[in-house]
Amino acid sequence: MPAISIPKDSSTLVWDMRFSDVAFLILVLAGTASGQSLADLTEHATALFGENATLHAVPDPVKAGEDAALSKENGEKHAWRKITVWRVEKDDAFVGAIMVDNVKGKARPITYFVAFEATGAIRALEVLTYRESHGGEVRSPLFREQFNGKRHSDAIAVGRDIRNVSGATISSRALTRGARALSTLMHFLLQEKRL
Repeated sequence: MPAISIPKDSSTLVWDMRFSDVAFLILVLAGTASGQSLADLTEHATALFGENATLHAVPDPVKAGEDAALSKENGEKHAWRKITVWRVEKDDAFVGAIMVDNVKGKARPITYFVAFEATGAIRALEVLTYRESHGGEVRSPLFREQFNGKRHSDAIAVGRDIRNVSGATISSRALTRGARALSTLMHFLLQEKRL
């Protein structure tokens, strides 16, 4: 466990850490700062689904061997097993799901979530952490609200039913591909009765 010593002037902290400790601390702080903590996601869920909404983790939503079938259905590969899925309940009834994922922007990952209605329609897409120096316009409601109401049966493709954001072409396409993949997964989980 890392040791923390606080100097008398308290203006700086001196850490006695191994590299692995620093890496772990960065991951923990990054997860919290990007809105991925349970408390932050619960706040998003209550904003979207109402005050009594609660989140319940769905462990291993994609089982070993299901990746290929999902990729075929989706039309391209995705890191299916890295998606975090939360079942949203209100008054003990299933009302939707929230899925947290990362897609590759131009050089760095973009952390986002898609909230789904119990019917499988997209309720909202939110960008949790945008790490690129350019293209942050994808965080704008004008871009994100295009996904609202989209279903697995929709194209969910830039140039078809999603407009590209000028100056954020790569990020627009990455988030659109991610939303399509999560919509494919939502459809699959509903069919398999895993939510």
